[in-house]
Amino acid sequence: MKLSKKYITIMMTLLLFSIACGNKKVVEDNSRVVKVQVLENNTMSLGYTASGTVKGIEEVPYVATASGEVVVVNAKNGEFVNAGKVIISIDNQSSRSSVLSASASYNEARINFEKYSQLYSKRLVTETEYLSAKTAMDSARANLDLANDNNSKSVIKTNISGTIANLKLEKHQHVSTEEALFTVVNESEMKLEVGVSPKIIEKIKVGTEAKVKIDELNGEEISGTVYEVASTASSSTRQFIVKIKIPNPDKKLRSGMYGTVSINTGQEDGIIIPKKAIVIRGVQQIVYVVKNGKSVAIPIKISNQNDTYAAVTGEGLNVGSELVIDGQNVLQADEKVRKVQ
Repeated sequence: MKLSKKYITIMMTLLLFSIACGNKKVVEDNSRVVKVQVLENNTMSLGYTASGTVKGIEEVPYVATASGEVVVVNAKNGEFVNAGKVIISIDNQSSRSSVLSASASYNEARINFEKYSQLYSKRLVTETEYLSAKTAMDSARANLDLANDNNSKSVIKTNISGTIANLKLEKHQHVSTEEALFTVVNESEMKLEVGVSPKIIEKIKVGTEAKVKIDELNGEEISGTVYEVASTASSSTRQFIVKIKIPNPDKKLRSGMYGTVSINTGQEDGIIIPKKAIVIRGVQQIVYVVKNGKSVAIPIKISNQNDTYAAVTGEGLNVGSELVIDGQNVLQADEKVRKVQ
């Protein structure tokens, strides 16, 4: 079958066009893809961050004020008790014997004084004898008061309301004077103590706001307040102790939990950039901006910073500059860049 000239011409044209297109080189875009942020004047909140152990606003340890056998244990760990409750009673035979002896001596001295008082009223004894009997009675009374006071130390009562902690005693256990017995923790409010450097301490005042994150509560953030600032630094750490009060209305916080506090120390105005935009090149800290489709490296100085942002200055870094905030770590100066959202 013969092909027409027209058909052959068309086929040849298409073939030549295909060959020509195949020989053309594809123009590739080698520009570096970056994400930018247009700079403007902003305000950055400043803070001092430190960590410590959360404690009850009051934690009162109790020790044995007498030695002997424990005959009463009237509470358990974790139990809430009111002020004035008897928690421990110690059977101190020595103190009980002292009370009995002092009581007998006092009664004898009192009876003797009453006799001398009657005789003195009738002028049958001298004033010296009368006063001597009175002195003996007063001394015996003082000894009885002292014996009663010592004996009362066998009964341990709480001075504050709170939760019992660190109680490890059992009935019939022997305790010695000054031996630790238990602790009462007032958890109506909690506190966190942190050390602060001399450079920062002047920025922290009583009433300063603080944010506390608690590890055991999955990093939950709770607002607190500075309620005490030490006037002198610790001789060992050279830091000033700052105490933060934390509300605990639902009793979620427990003594011994670990918290990280951020104390508000003011603010700074100016060009504020994300810290992630800063790149280390040798000994310099730099950022990249985009000008005329190319990257420009600008050395910067950080005047202040918090966990996320930094206040910076740098020649050529101005309001309106397009700061590279994504892709900067692989970028070099004077590279062609393509901006994306």
